[in-house]
Amino acid sequence: MSEGEAEAQDPKRSRPEGLQPKPRPEKETQIVAFTINTNIASMQAQEYLRVTQEFQSKTISRVTSGLRIVSSGDDAAGLAIANGFRSDQAVLTQGIRNANDGLATLQTIDSGINNISKLLDRARTLATQSASGTFNGNREVLNSEFQSVVSEINRQAQAIGLNQGGDFAKNLSVFIGGGRGANNTEVISNGSVSVDLRRSTVDARSLGLSGYSASTVNGYDLSVWDNGSTSDMQSALNNQTSMTFNLSGVGFDDVAVNVNLTGVQDLKSLTDAINAAIQASAANNPALRNAGITAQINANGKGFSLVSSTTAFTVEAGSDQAAQNLFGLDATVNVKVAGGLHARSFSFSAITAGTQRLTISAIGSDGSLQSVDVTLNTTSGANAQAATAAINAAIQNSNLDGVMKIVAAEAGSGTDRIAFASTGAFKIVVSAAGGAYGVNGGAATTADSTTNATVETTLDSSGGANLSISTQQAAERAVTALAEAVKKLGEAQAVVGKGQNQFNFAVSLAATQLTNLAASESRIRDADLAFEAANLTKAQILTQAGVAALAQANAAPQAVLSLLRG
Repeated sequence: MSEGEAEAQDPKRSRPEGLQPKPRPEKETQIVAFTINTNIASMQAQEYLRVTQEFQSKTISRVTSGLRIVSSGDDAAGLAIANGFRSDQAVLTQGIRNANDGLATLQTIDSGINNISKLLDRARTLATQSASGTFNGNREVLNSEFQSVVSEINRQAQAIGLNQGGDFAKNLSVFIGGGRGANNTEVISNGSVSVDLRRSTVDARSLGLSGYSASTVNGYDLSVWDNGSTSDMQSALNNQTSMTFNLSGVGFDDVAVNVNLTGVQDLKSLTDAINAAIQASAANNPALRNAGITAQINANGKGFSLVSSTTAFTVEAGSDQAAQNLFGLDATVNVKVAGGLHARSFSFSAITAGTQRLTISAIGSDGSLQSVDVTLNTTSGANAQAATAAINAAIQNSNLDGVMKIVAAEAGSGTDRIAFASTGAFKIVVSAAGGAYGVNGGAATTADSTTNATVETTLDSSGGANLSISTQQAAERAVTALAEAVKKLGEAQAVVGKGQNQFNFAVSLAATQLTNLAASESRIRDADLAFEAANLTKAQILTQAGVAALAQANAAPQAVLSLLRG
């Protein structure tokens, strides 16, 4: 036997002892017990089949509903976020409806203004025809149609709610709503879209085609100064550093005026100090500032007067419209003497002792102001300067708009103007230089240096006469007034058009937000049907396999019967 063969038969012979291979462990024998009472394989198959059936049931509900979150247990946090998005969509949807309602309202108003514009065109045509010197027809026929056109303007303005005090002659506000921010903690609010139509009324009065009437109401005392001499006053002021008196009027509560008496030695310096104090108090009180209250030395030199009274008058529609339509000025615009609306002049010469008459008048046919005669009983030696100071008008408007102002062009003589700016409660004040004064055609009122009363006056909503084209001169004035009316109507329509654009932009933005919110909700709530269809197929296969495996597991215990038959 060769050495190789011997080594093959006994490998240990040629290898060192430490390099001998380890013997292989014997294979463990797993003993499978044959049992009848407990079928483990069947139980495992049943558990997997139950899980598969639950998975299949959820998949079927997602496929049939189209929702990934069918119940809160599927995704509680996602469901809360999705519900928030859905709530925001409901708000925006209603906001879009609101904006569309507002847009429809403005479109209705716009159509009405277009009709009124056509009526104004007809009125201008009639006025132009009547204003022609070559027209020989019956102007009363033209005027009758003209008045019908003005009445129809009023009716249509009321129908669209843009008459004075109308349903839509206000700040028309529409709430749109909003959506949620990216962090889901804040609500992005679009707020309200508003269109201010308060100064866009288009009835005949607003367009300057109808006049206004004014009537007096209860008299009211503002302030008095005790009768006495200058020396008495100076004695009373000695060792006084201040004084306080109250001002009361329409449109503002009682105002305490604190007067600094430092350096006051005579009546002039006192009135200067009082005027300075009134000015300071009026700085923070627009109504008091608009009242134009001033202290003036009485002609007898024994005191000063703040206010007095006058009577009723009528303002009719007319031609003296130098700047804008009658009563169309904003509250922030001051009435100027040269450019006053419906401004008419009055004048007087130097005053001598005795009874003098001052006439503030306008020709009745021009529709500016009915004549008012004011009689002043002056003291001996009164001059034109005193007469000018005796006529001081202060206007108080309850809604803070100046209504009328009488301004002296120059002291003593010359031309003064009376101008009207807007409607509302106000006062007309005429301070007389002592003695009595009255107004023709009304109850006489007496006043002296110790008593001054003011008459509160309102512009009657019933209005005065309409414009007329019954004469050539009246028609010429109507042409001018109608030109202003067309301008005002255009401004009102521009405001309405701007509002329509605002609502359209608001609807566009809200619709975009609504789409984005719906997409955000869909990504959270909706099911991916392609993914769920694959899951359904998987569940069906697993169910079939599980049923087959369960059948095999249930049949396994039958093998024990062969042992029993042995």
